[in-house]
Amino acid sequence: MSAVTTDPRGPSTVRRASGIRRRTAEHMVRSLATSPHAAMAVEVRFDAVEAARQASAARPAVPAYTAWAVTRALADFPLVNSSWEDGSIRVFEHVNLGVAVDMSHEGLVVPVIRGAHELDVEGLHERITEVTGRARSRALGVADMAGGTFTLSSLGRSGTLFTIPVINQPQAAILSMDTIARRPVVADGTRVEVGLVAVLTMSFDHRVFDGAYAAAFLARVRERLENADGKVAAGG
Repeated sequence: MSAVTTDPRGPSTVRRASGIRRRTAEHMVRSLATSPHAAMAVEVRFDAVEAARQASAARPAVPAYTAWAVTRALADFPLVNSSWEDGSIRVFEHVNLGVAVDMSHEGLVVPVIRGAHELDVEGLHERITEVTGRARSRALGVADMAGGTFTLSSLGRSGTLFTIPVINQPQAAILSMDTIARRPVVADGTRVEVGLVAVLTMSFDHRVFDGAYAAAFLARVRERLENADGKVAAGG
């Protein structure tokens, strides 16, 4: 016969976590125990991205432009697209982009877009839309979530300022994009104007590279986004 105890915190209900929630929890704990996490954030103006969107008949979603900027920047900073393996660094030649998808607050799944570096903005938009839809309809297989080399997480219109994401093992880094909002910004160092601004935050494995390398990578991503236009984005 088990003893009956009174919880000093008051009445409560114990709910069994879903399978997705348990797998997400296990992955997060394992990631933090595996990699020495460090994080860095930059503010990015998305005015040029919005202008490019308006000029495109396809109207790609903003995460497609961020994915485009990231995949191009990874070519110049290959350590970000790598994994730590037993005292060595495995650097990947292709960018297999993981896209974090929220499963109605039950947990996360990360389908992978293989060869993302070969896609333009419209191609990335199509693939992100496809894998996100398949994820939410629970039509993904194990193979769809294998082989990622870098992960992008977007919180869209959630209203958040910045998020420090947990690395998707065994990758070296993950980038989170939070909500784009209209904010006052200083232009040309002399005048204040209203711009479309969002924070990009990258968590990275400090064994693989250091803060200066992370800062340079983020600066390159920001440069791509703030100078995006329809021609550049579509041409890759």
